[in-house]
Parts: sequence; C-alpha cells; structure tokens
Amino acid sequence: MFKLLTALLAVVSISAHSAETISILSPYSANHSGSSAMFKIIDEANRQQRRYNFILEFKPGGEQIIAIKQMDEQPQNRLAVIAPKYVEHLSSGKLNKDQYEPVWALGDACWVVITNVGDERKGVASLRGQKELVVGGVGLGNAAHLTALQLGEKYGFQVRYIPFKSNFDALLLMAADGSVNMVLERVSNYAQMKIKNPNLKMLAMSCPQRHPLAPNVQTLLEQGIVAPYVFNIVIANQSMPATRQDELGKILTQATQTVGLAEIQKSSDMRPPQFDKLPTVMYYDKSIMLVDRLLKKYQSQTQSN
Repeated sequence: MFKLLTALLAVVSISAHSAETISILSPYSANHSGSSAMFKIIDEANRQQRRYNFILEFKPGGEQIIAIKQMDEQPQNRLAVIAPKYVEHLSSGKLNKDQYEPVWALGDACWVVITNVGDERKGVASLRGQKELVVGGVGLGNAAHLTALQLGEKYGFQVRYIPFKSNFDALLLMAADGSVNMVLERVSNYAQMKIKNPNLKMLAMSCPQRHPLAPNVQTLLEQGIVAPYVFNIVIANQSMPATRQDELGKILTQATQTVGLAEIQKSSDMRPPQFDKLPTVMYYDKSIMLVDRLLKKYQSQTQSN
C-alpha cells in the first residue's frame, strides 16, 4: 500500500513539473477589478488539463505597454492582457497590430455611468443643459473619456477630463466634495459611495446588457449612445504557432464556461463575449475599430499637450 501511494505521488509530482508554464501578463495591479475573475478562470483552466500551467503576472506601468513588450521577449510561453489603451499605441505606431493575435477575451467591464448631476429617471438625456462636466478616469482617450465626449457632443456640454490613478479614486472625490461630476465604476462601488453621498446617480450602464444588480438602469446603447466599453482581451505575439494559440484559447474558453457568467460578473463585473456567442476574433476587431474611430474623431480632445 505504501509503495502504491509513493508511486502515485511520484506520478502527480512528475505531471505537475512537466506542465509548461504559460504566463498571462496583466497591465494592471493585483487589486484591479478584473483580476478576481482572471484568477478563477486560470485556476479552472489548470484544474481541467495538465499540459499547461497558467499563471497571472502583474506588469503595470508604461501606459499598459510594459506587459506587451515583456510578452514579446518570450513569445512562445507568454500572453498579455490588453485594454482600450492598446488602440492608442497602435495608432501612434508604438505597437504594430500585425504582430499580435487575439487568443481569448475576459470581455467588457459592466460599469455604471455615475454622476452627481442629472435625473436617473431620464438617464443621460437629463445632462442636456449642463455647461460643463468634470470627468474622472485613468487616462486620456480611455473609455470613460470617449463616452463623456460623445455625451457632451449630443447634449451640448463641455468635458473637462482629469486623469486619476484609478476610476475608484475619482469616485471617492466625487462622493467627498462633488468636484468630479462623472465617472465609470462598478455598481457595488456606487452603492458603497451612495451611502456617503445620496446625491450620486446612475444614468446608464456601460455594458452590452443591463446589470443584474441594477436592472432598471438602461445601457448606453439603449439610450442611443454607441460607446466603447472597458475591454480586456488576451493576445499572443504572432510568432507563437497558430496551433498553440488556438489550443490555449480553447482551454481558457472552456474554463470560462465552467466558471460561468454569474460568478464572473459577481467577482469582477466582466462579461466575456462567448456568453453572447461572439467569437474572440470578431470581438477583438469590433472593440478596436470602435475605439480607433472615436480616437480619430476626438483627436484634439484626447491628446495631451
């Protein structure tokens, strides 16, 4: 019996050590809202198969380009997470789109458009008549900035955009003194800040579908605004063989299906496109094209001086 147990442990040990490590490099810090879902999906991917051992590594900084560049250094066993900032790097020539291929997508962040002006019953249309809104977000030309510019164009107000370390930091200031008028953040964080400042309002969901915790809040699309969402997509360097890219994508997709949409939304408010039957490549192209179009449209407002 002892010999059998020893043999089994040896087999498990060999299997664990023989699994090839695939690092997924994130441009965020560990406390990013999407990290919780990523950990759940990676754990499930490692449980379902033994050929690869997926790990999540955090490489913040460099306007989200460090993670991609470090992936490029070892393209056979590294992947990288991209967000809307990636599109700006493509436009500026810092990155070449032909060098990268989408593998799998965590999808869109289902965040709420939070303001301290307007009327929840009327949604974003209630912003008509405002002269200027101070908008907080993490960088020029990001989803929050582009959304605000679209709203300002449609409803006739000026946008003054202020970069913060995080969207949550902007929300904290909005709740504290009202000097920020608009931010995109999680519904759970809105509920937390609403207790501190009852004047906060939910005007729209920045998400393909309404949020289960805010079913009466219409999406931006329902209100006639085609705005980009905060997306997270995992890419590979094109030098990684297509067969491996496909294999890794299928493993992550199956793990995502097993974890389930409800658990992913509960932990991170992300919505993977596979639950809307949207293939990763199509989702990647669609997301990038929209951000690229809006960056070009609002070029003068989204570039730093």
